[in-house]
Amino acid sequence: MKVKDMESREFIVKEKFAIAITSIARIGDTLYLGLTGGASCLASFDTKTEKMELCPPVFPWVGNKGYCAKIHNAMSALSDGTLLFAEGNHFTWDGIPVTVNYFNRELPESMLSRKREGGYPNAKYEDFCLKNLENWDRRKTDLGGVIMRYLPGTGETEIIGRLPCYLYAQSMVADPVRGRAFGHTIPDNHFFYVDIRNKTVEDFGRISDYGFHNMAVAPNGVCYASWVDKADGALKLLRFNPDRHRLDYLDKIILKDPGAKVAGNQGIDQWIVTRSGEIYLGMVANSLLFHFDWKAEAFDLIGQLAQGGRVTSLDEDEDGAIWASAGYPHTHLVRFNPNITGKGRLVDFGIVNDHYARCYFHASSYHNGKLYLGETDGFSPSLHCIDLKKMKIN
Repeated sequence: MKVKDMESREFIVKEKFAIAITSIARIGDTLYLGLTGGASCLASFDTKTEKMELCPPVFPWVGNKGYCAKIHNAMSALSDGTLLFAEGNHFTWDGIPVTVNYFNRELPESMLSRKREGGYPNAKYEDFCLKNLENWDRRKTDLGGVIMRYLPGTGETEIIGRLPCYLYAQSMVADPVRGRAFGHTIPDNHFFYVDIRNKTVEDFGRISDYGFHNMAVAPNGVCYASWVDKADGALKLLRFNPDRHRLDYLDKIILKDPGAKVAGNQGIDQWIVTRSGEIYLGMVANSLLFHFDWKAEAFDLIGQLAQGGRVTSLDEDEDGAIWASAGYPHTHLVRFNPNITGKGRLVDFGIVNDHYARCYFHASSYHNGKLYLGETDGFSPSLHCIDLKKMKIN
């Protein structure tokens, strides 16, 4: 099957200290972009006018830390037209700040070159991270991340609650219908539960070694994630029932081996709950796509979406087809149509952007026939727009 005319247009977030788009939430025709950056970790993009704007600073206390904050897989649109997001820190998976040595090892020099070419010719790694950890004082700088509501109409923020000392949100998913949210932290991979209406945040302690990128809320309000069982090394199902107020470590195996880490991630990469209540999830290793029967709590493998690992975003169009960004270090656009069988069920449209040393995405949103993909780890946070209606499949 041949695919023609996939064109991607790129829109840059113009902010010196912003280096990645790490979450997207849509309200009406406006996309809100959660960033890895400084005090300004939120931007908006009008899908009608295609105008990009920075929102008022949401984390004004970040400037004195010497390293970035982030809204990382931790932003949702609520039913009242506001945003709920959680503060993250630019930590490694070991729970310590990113340093110059980490950037030198993990990122090709061309990534920093993009920032310089984008209007910041004097940009250097020290602008975004600590030179080393010798003068880092955790007790002074890391008091715990906040859970925050943002009012788009006024640009005002309201603090819903705060995570325990030293902990920051690595992911958070909201249940707008029931006024709840669920997330996990770095450092230490704790599970936390937010009662939005009562403005409470509860810490349920450490889950396990890091084994997933975010979580999902089933139609019945139960939150699902995964945990890594050190007894056998398997990736298993984690369940939190807010009505029972209970976190359950299930023995239901998702993968006997979660696979190697890719770009620091391991296990489950992304979830989607469709309009019809079906749940699908993509894996980090080998870019595997699964269906999750949440009523039976059972998993079925659908197939492999790309090479190199990662399924970093999943979105549903009006016809029920699911669009995935998959593959590393250059993301492919892949369509999965659950309504058909055989040829055409999975279609790989190829690499979205091969102009950079690497280009992969961290979040996406489908709206009015267009798929918007937020690039990460590029040092010039860009939103890629693909008009799916213009693509031809022969």
